[in-house]
Amino acid sequence: MYNNTLEALNQIKNDCKTNFDSTIELHINLNLDVKKADQMIRFTTVLPNGTGKTVKVAVLASTEIKEADLNLKEEDLDLIISGKLRVGNDFDLLVAEPAFMSKIAKVARVLGPAGVMPNPKNGTVTSDVKKAVEQLKKGKIEIRTEQNFPIIHTVIGKSSFEAKQLEENLADITTSLKQNRPSKAKPDWIKSIFLSSTMGGSYQLDPKSVNL
Repeated sequence: MYNNTLEALNQIKNDCKTNFDSTIELHINLNLDVKKADQMIRFTTVLPNGTGKTVKVAVLASTEIKEADLNLKEEDLDLIISGKLRVGNDFDLLVAEPAFMSKIAKVARVLGPAGVMPNPKNGTVTSDVKKAVEQLKKGKIEIRTEQNFPIIHTVIGKSSFEAKQLEENLADITTSLKQNRPSKAKPDWIKSIFLSSTMGGSYQLDPKSVNL
């Protein structure tokens, strides 16, 4: 178990043997009962150094959003259903104004399983589409427990990042997590914390090292 986050992150970077820019992941096991609504974790944060991933953002809005990669019209929703516009290929995320949500419902069976159905809880349904797109481009991510398990899986950057950049992203997540701690959480609400890289090993962190 590592008591120093920089030491752990440097070790992960040194151990990355892939011929591509590996993703550095964070896994947190919580002592919570996620079957109870007041013990679920769900919030968003903009990582100070981004995720290292370029995301294509599509929008469905009443005006053109220059910051978006794809400005959709209502008739384009049929292209999503037919597969001519594909999640993960033509766009990674979809932001919509509230007025369009009734229209988007017909593509829910495509967007839902792909995890890109617009939702006000993560800021992808909003009247300020421009701001939402800018935040997603900067590295906005959603932190949430899994549906049936008190576990959080998220990214903190890429192996090409400096260890200090990864540490800053990690600190942003853990600080936000602490701020979103459920009121009924037990004192020992953090069971364990692990860092890992794509196709790499797993490294356990002492929760105290990240102020949890």
